Amino acid sequence: MKQIIKEAAYKLGIETVGISNITDYSYLDKLLINRKNNNQDCEFEEQDINKRLNAKNLFPETKSIIAIGYPYGEGYRLPLVSKKGLLSVSCHGEDYHKKVYSLLVKLAEEIMHHIEFRFLPCVDTTFLIDKEICRSAGIGSYGKNSLLINKNNGSFINLGYLLTDIETEGDTAIEKDICGTCNLCVKSCPNNAIFETGGINCKRCVSYLTQTKNYIPLEYRENMGKQIYGCDICQIVCPLNKDVLNKEINADYSDLIVDIKELLNISNKGFINKYGHTAGGWRGRNVWKRNSLISIGNLKIKSMFQNIKDELQNPSEMIKLYAAWSLLKLNRPSAEELLYNNLKYEENNVKNEYLKLLEVEL
Repeated sequence: MKQIIKEAAYKLGIETVGISNITDYSYLDKLLINRKNNNQDCEFEEQDINKRLNAKNLFPETKSIIAIGYPYGEGYRLPLVSKKGLLSVSCHGEDYHKKVYSLLVKLAEEIMHHIEFRFLPCVDTTFLIDKEICRSAGIGSYGKNSLLINKNNGSFINLGYLLTDIETEGDTAIEKDICGTCNLCVKSCPNNAIFETGGINCKRCVSYLTQTKNYIPLEYRENMGKQIYGCDICQIVCPLNKDVLNKEINADYSDLIVDIKELLNISNKGFINKYGHTAGGWRGRNVWKRNSLISIGNLKIKSMFQNIKDELQNPSEMIKLYAAWSLLKLNRPSAEELLYNNLKYEENNVKNEYLKLLEVEL
């Protein structure tokens, strides 16, 4: 059965495929509890740790898990553009969630030519621990940046898997320290989110910061640079991704460059039409708009001072707070006068943030 599954995958062009019989991940219990206790988890994770630790909590019939890796990022180079925002390479083209989900369904249908079985496709949207499931299926090993690294595609693989009731032999997980003494990702991480010994404090990670709706601490904002969604730094500097990035292919990644001024003024409908198909589009216009305000401040686009000034009248409290920060980065004397004049009109949350911003050096 194992060979039938692999051949079905290869027939569909899926080169990275593995099978796991492990459904219980209780061995990660202490790790997850420590992350939570140290405030290194995030709101995108299921808060009930026990729920995450067994695949049968999602699909009770699970006997084996078929994991796949879908490559991306081949030939990618960081674009050398000024005054523009940037999306992670994972946002290139069609939303990978849809692509990988579709592949998983096709894979299940192909296997069904040989055996009837029940299954559940999963792509980055369940409460389970996707990377660990795929690691246990032999897809790759963890890098220090906590990403799964595959021998052929590096960390540039989108992961997905089928929870199935098939009884079959599994693959062996790769127990290997693939990083050794290399610490390029540790040194290159903008907000020092990666631990020297491996692992990550996601609360510092730029990719996380571009996605959260929670308050972004002042000390983390400058290092977000021009990122509108996601971050690729730790992957770009990784020597194990060299072959993927140096691949000579005719790929146009210009869709990852964002017109910040357009984004600042875009309507909900316009946002959905232009960015809704991307892997980052799910986060919505306002979070992207907040990130554009941070980018404008970091890029010192002083010509947009008036545009950002108008955002102080935005009904969204979040937008007001980051507009104030951006204005102070662009022209502090003018911004100070504006914020002092607006204090009397604002609710306490906004007023207190303005006062805090006026007291600190940005």
